Amino acid sequence: MVLFSRINADFLNGQKPYEFCCCFLHFRYNSVMHDKKIQKGCFYLKKARTLSGRKTMYMSALSLCMAASSVPVAPQLAIAERAEAQSLFLADEIDLASKEDVSVIVELDELPEQVALAVSKELEDDLTEEEARENVEESHEQFKETLADVLDTPESASSYVEREYTTIFNGVSVNLPANKVEELLEREGVKAIYSNDVVELIKPVEEKAIDEPVEAMMVDSIPFLGVHELHEQGLTGAGVKVGVIDTGIDYEHPDLKAVYKGGYDFVDDDDDPMEATYEDWQNSGMPEFNANGNSYYTSHGTHVSGTVAGTAENDSEYAVTGVAPEVDLYAYRVLGPYGSGTTADVIAGIEQSVMDGMDVINLSLGNNANDPIAPTSIATNNATLAGVTVVTSAGNNGRNGLGTVGAPGAAALPISVGASNVSLTIPEFSSTYQLGEEELTGDLRVIAESFTGNLEDFSNQTLELVDAGLGTVAEFEQVDVSGKVAFVIRGELAFVDKIANAKAAGAEAIIIYNNLPGDGHNPIYAGAGHNYVPSFSLTYEDGEAIASLLEDGATVTFGEMSGSVTTGDLLADFSSRGPVNYTAAIKPEVVAPGVDVHSTVPSYMAGPEFTGDYEFAYRRSSGTSMASPHVAGVAALMIQANPEQTPADIKTKLMNTAVPMTEEYNVFEIGAGRINPVAAIESTVMIQASIDSYHVEDDLLALIQDKTGGLSFGFVSTDAGNIRERHSLRLTNSGTEAKTFNVHASFHTANGTLPAGENGLTLQTNSTITVPAGETVENNAFLIAPKTAAEGLYGGYMTLTNVADQSEVYRIPFGTYVSEEALVAQPIGTPVYAFDFAS
Repeated sequence: MVLFSRINADFLNGQKPYEFCCCFLHFRYNSVMHDKKIQKGCFYLKKARTLSGRKTMYMSALSLCMAASSVPVAPQLAIAERAEAQSLFLADEIDLASKEDVSVIVELDELPEQVALAVSKELEDDLTEEEARENVEESHEQFKETLADVLDTPESASSYVEREYTTIFNGVSVNLPANKVEELLEREGVKAIYSNDVVELIKPVEEKAIDEPVEAMMVDSIPFLGVHELHEQGLTGAGVKVGVIDTGIDYEHPDLKAVYKGGYDFVDDDDDPMEATYEDWQNSGMPEFNANGNSYYTSHGTHVSGTVAGTAENDSEYAVTGVAPEVDLYAYRVLGPYGSGTTADVIAGIEQSVMDGMDVINLSLGNNANDPIAPTSIATNNATLAGVTVVTSAGNNGRNGLGTVGAPGAAALPISVGASNVSLTIPEFSSTYQLGEEELTGDLRVIAESFTGNLEDFSNQTLELVDAGLGTVAEFEQVDVSGKVAFVIRGELAFVDKIANAKAAGAEAIIIYNNLPGDGHNPIYAGAGHNYVPSFSLTYEDGEAIASLLEDGATVTFGEMSGSVTTGDLLADFSSRGPVNYTAAIKPEVVAPGVDVHSTVPSYMAGPEFTGDYEFAYRRSSGTSMASPHVAGVAALMIQANPEQTPADIKTKLMNTAVPMTEEYNVFEIGAGRINPVAAIESTVMIQASIDSYHVEDDLLALIQDKTGGLSFGFVSTDAGNIRERHSLRLTNSGTEAKTFNVHASFHTANGTLPAGENGLTLQTNSTITVPAGETVENNAFLIAPKTAAEGLYGGYMTLTNVADQSEVYRIPFGTYVSEEALVAQPIGTPVYAFDFAS
């Protein structure tokens, strides 16, 4: 149970507090109290019928049991002071003196219906669903009266309300004059006001994925993860409801038609969540592409859905089998043309998915703000508390270093997912170049192929080689490549554009050589596509040598086709990293395949002439958007296997059983490691920590408890002396035999984390732990750091190895940020702790 307190300022001065209020989750009590008091440990709980609260001068985020807190008292108070001074979370460009209308989200004091019920259940209260609903509805009626008064338009105040939320977020989206916002904030019942920000899909990464070109068709990622073994055991997700909150879905796709059960479109406000189609664009009068290069017509939600639940029913050799092909699939369209939407619609989608009884929801969307208390983070936290397993993508900003995880991927309770690759065999050819009197050789590696071609046909073929420069349309217009091989250098254009230009010019194939010395082959595999011709990579060194001698009449002869095995379990360089602002929490928790994932798309994505023809309605995309649905599908399999598991249990087991990556990464990059679905389902041991994290409560920040498979010690300060922080682990053995584990904790120094040994940091715990069958034991872990420890990030892994079976190993990531000074809070919208994670 989550226990934290709100105390008044007098308590800070050593005086008796006016009132203690401790609670599950994050709420204040109303002045209408039951007389009955319930003692919970060292806390006294007053039960409230409405589970809401009046405005107070109390500070929050200060635990009465301070030793259990992950952040020192002084910074907690700084956080509380910062939050109390600022409950208005608006974009900088909004002029609060302007009479122009602005769209905002208003959060109300009363707890959302599902959260209030969860609180009531934990407190063994008797609040009914009807009472919880009536409390929220009453708060909305009161707000509309307040809004009418503020706007001085009692007859039309409701017309300013665009959306209402009651289930997992209690509030409304409102369009009102900017100069009325501050007055509205001061009114009774208003908790906070946020900008209704633009939210976009986590755009797939096409140009570069990892250090080697890879192929990751669903047919490959399924056996790579071992999911096919689970399918053979009858675990296919049957009976589990999964909601995809995204750009919609092409429910006519043969691989999705049978599993699609419904949903809603919050962009057009109807019950048809179809993607924005090519025909929609033709009828819109809008540009085909926006300034970010996104097309008006969309496909992202369909691609995500295929990864979760593709059924491979299509009469096509490219048909997709998803992770959980027998789930009941629902689509909630919250992102419209160009893959863009609003926070208001995203929250509405999350809320509707909970109301519709989803067991799992996937959000491959967000923004770049590393913000665990953004409105979407609040909504996903509350959806988790309502019993839904929420899976989010971490983001695609990993090339900017640490601290790049976005919202809602930074939210405490959902499962945040990074992207990795799989090990595959990639086709290769030897090649010989006749360049006048000179003959050179080189190794070609496939980077793309046609849906209809056969690569083996190139074996022992000799074709004319033509220099096409950078592969632009203009350069292809200057040369004749019809039936020949175009020779171009990487750069300026995306690989896929160079390939498409070569096809349009009639080329038989294209060779793209790298423009980076010493970088090896081009780090991409674009997969099969209708707009592609067979495409090959050369190294910079081989390419430059050929280019210097290339002249009319040059030829290339392909040797026999072979293959090279790529290294798997590498982190994609685009995958966003933690830690999380405000908390230094470990995010993402796990990684999953997200590089060049082959999945379903609408038919028009193969070309407008293929609209309605689904033979080639597939595409490879890279991004954490592609990794997240793998985990959502696995969560569905876990629920089918054991419906009694909570969202926290599912997250914990996925982390406990994750496998190490091929290379050394720090815990803030990969969390526990790459998911291992078979182990997560078959394991009879769960090792769970309860970590304090932050969540918005009215004007303040408050602690909530994240039950997870990692140990985030958060920000700790040496300002007051040596550090000794404690966290407790609960080890549960649901098997029939007792198990004894050897425990080993080691710090890892990689990519921004500091060496613990030379700075005196240790993680101390018992060296062996025995867990009887059917029982739970607790074990303490202590983070020890001297006052002299250097400021920065530290992290590593605690491993527990079964003495009787050395193959049974569980991993617990741990991490912290050591500060040399007392931590100072910053305004929301910037990191609360202004450290440069990337340095």
